Amino acid sequence: MKNDGFTLFEIITAISLIGIILAISVPKITSDFGYMDKISEEFLIDVRFIQVEAMKYSIHKYKIAVNSEERKYYLIDGYKNIKKISVKDRYKIKYTGTGALSFNYNGTPIHPGTFTIIDTKTNKAKSVTIVPATGRSIILE
Repeated sequence: MKNDGFTLFEIITAISLIGIILAISVPKITSDFGYMDKISEEFLIDVRFIQVEAMKYSIHKYKIAVNSEERKYYLIDGYKNIKKISVKDRYKIKYTGTGALSFNYNGTPIHPGTFTIIDTKTNKAKSVTIVPATGRSIILE
């Protein structure tokens, strides 16, 4: 009698070993994957929005206020909040400016600084810097 194939036990063993190796080698991806990128890019978009609005209408009624204790920042139109962004409990935010960020009619920032989001679990940080003289805003790793 010729024995040309594999037994069921050999096939199950091989598939189990492949599964174990894949489970160990594939990195864990959590729901927070790319979260710091998302928040920093959203802040950058909001900064550029208020800069353009200030240059269009030559008034600085739009501003961004950061509340580090509550882990939130607000986009303010005059005296009312038009947007509130809250970061997850795992993250901290801070802003080095001396007050709420706004812009002059020529795009120069009032209270420029650096907005930073910090992952408290991994201690990684991502920053958005608003350059004082030019109003240029850039993301730094």
